[in-house]
This record gives sequence, structure tokens and C-alpha cells, in this order.
Amino acid sequence: MLRVGRFRHRLLDETFLENHSAQAARSLMPFVQMWKSQRISDVEMVGAYLLTFTFLRRPTDFLGGLHNLPLPQSHSRGVSGNLIVSTLRQTLPEELKTAKSLRPLETDDDFVMTFTGHSWRSIPFSVQKSLSAWKIGLYPLNLLTHLPTADEVLLMQAQGQRCVSMLLKPEEIHSFVEEGRDVLGFIVHDLVHADHFFNDPLRAQAQVHFCQKLLEVLKLPAIQHMLFIDDVFRKEFHYLMSDMNSVPLHLLKTLKAVLLGYFKRQHDADMKQALPVTSEKLFAECYRQVLEAWNFSALEFAAAQRLNTPHFQHPTDSVLLDQALGKNHSPTENYLVIS
Repeated sequence: MLRVGRFRHRLLDETFLENHSAQAARSLMPFVQMWKSQRISDVEMVGAYLLTFTFLRRPTDFLGGLHNLPLPQSHSRGVSGNLIVSTLRQTLPEELKTAKSLRPLETDDDFVMTFTGHSWRSIPFSVQKSLSAWKIGLYPLNLLTHLPTADEVLLMQAQGQRCVSMLLKPEEIHSFVEEGRDVLGFIVHDLVHADHFFNDPLRAQAQVHFCQKLLEVLKLPAIQHMLFIDDVFRKEFHYLMSDMNSVPLHLLKTLKAVLLGYFKRQHDADMKQALPVTSEKLFAECYRQVLEAWNFSALEFAAAQRLNTPHFQHPTDSVLLDQALGKNHSPTENYLVIS
């Protein structure tokens, strides 16, 4: 059954890493060579990467049946399933070379479209959707072979792009690389986030605009100081910058909460209690500087000030801020164009 919700961060367990990571690295080598020589595209390389790990993880049943869920369709033919599968088979140990589970992909048809037309065990459908949309240019994804910094991710998002990290070094494949994720879990995470980011074009446009404003906020001396001295603030702010998909109003509410948390920690205030008067003034001034990035009207600014307080006037303030944060912007101001 296809899953469209959350997924496990760890898709490769310690036993797999110990016993099969070296084989995975060997199996990837010919695909990497084809990719570097431009014989296969970025999305085809990622498809081969996913195929390698999902097959080695469950050699007999990694692939489910054909599904009937809607996917973006491509009218251009890429490399065939036969080419990808035969390349993989040549790298496998004898006991896996003739695996029957690979046969549904052995076709002259386009590899990516054939692969994404099947369900994959324990992998959310968003991954197939992102690959299909990437292939036809609907999702502007940037393939990396390293883990980007939060600053790099924010800049890409402000330009209307998302990154996909495909880690290739044997030592990376053999270990958990970040937050307990393995390399398969990491690339799946990126592809799921890409679908969440771009699936709704209007929401994507609004998130891109929020990221553009967050770039301005990031330059504020006060924010730079807070990032330098407070590890908790840095972790929360970086999460907001690079790993949080939501509507802009929720993002702004989160930003305000992260700022407030910083001031409460700095002044040893109870997280459930109001700030002391002097600290409240410092927080209010910092939040005012942050809000300047959005050029809110007086009414919008007042509504933003009431966020996360008992004075918030729902639904009036919500509608006002939703409209302000989701305004249409000129093409020169916003890079993202989704057809």
C-alpha cells in the first residue's frame, strides 16, 4: 500500500550498513560514472540511487505493484529501464544477479516513469511524485552530493528551488549522517519535502516569498548575535530556514515563538510566564525589526504583533495576514514560476 504521510527517518538499519553498504557503494559506481559523463540526467541518477538501495534492502520484494495514483506525465523518453537494470545487475553478487524482483523494470520504456509507476515498499508516494515532477521540469530541484548548510538551503528556497542531497562517499553510505538518518532516509526526506513545498503552486509561491524575507531577517545584527550565542535558538532558527514546510502565517507564528524563546532563555524567564517588563521591551524591539522585512501596512503590522497572544483577533487577523503574506509579487521579485 502507498503511504502519503510521515516516514521513518531511518530506512537502513545497522545490519544493512554493516553487511551491504560496501555493495551499495560498488553498485552506484557505474551510475555515477554515467551521470558525470552526462549519459544520464540528475533525476535518472537519483532514480538509480533509490533503486540500488531499495533493492539491496529488500531484494525479493522491494517493488510493489503498479499504482493508479496521478503522476505528472512526461512526453520525452529518457534512458530505458533495461539500461538501468542491466547496469545494476552487472554489479551484484551471483545470488542477486538474476533477481526476479527487478523484472518489472526491464523494459525499453522510460526508466523514471516506469519506476515511479510502481509502489515502493516503505517509501511514501511523495517520492515518486517528486521524481516525476522533476523529470518534466515542474519541480525545480537542485541535486547535491553534500549536506548543505541552512544558509544554502534558505538561499535556494528564496530562488524558488529545493535541494536533494545524494551522498556517495563510502564512509557516508556506511554510517548515519545527520539526525540519525541514513543516506536513503536522507534523500527520501528531501524528496518528500520537495513535494510538500511545490505540490500547491500558490502555497509554494508564498513560501518562496517568506524565504526571501527571512533572508533579510537573517542579515539583522541582532539575529546574527542571537545565532552566535544561543545554541537552541540557532537550531530552531535553522529549522525554520531550511526544514519547515507550512503556510506563511504558521511560519511567521513560529518565527515569533522562536524569538520569544530566545529572550526567555537569556533572562531566565519561565517559558510559560510573561517576560519581565524590561525584557519584553527588548523582545518587542527585536520583533519590530524583524517585521520590517515584510513592509506591512499599519493594520497588518498590528495583526502580526498580536500573533501568539490572547489579543489575536481570529478570524479577522488570520485573513488579513494570510492575504498580506500570500500577496502576488512581480516576476522580478520572485524567481519561482510553476506552470
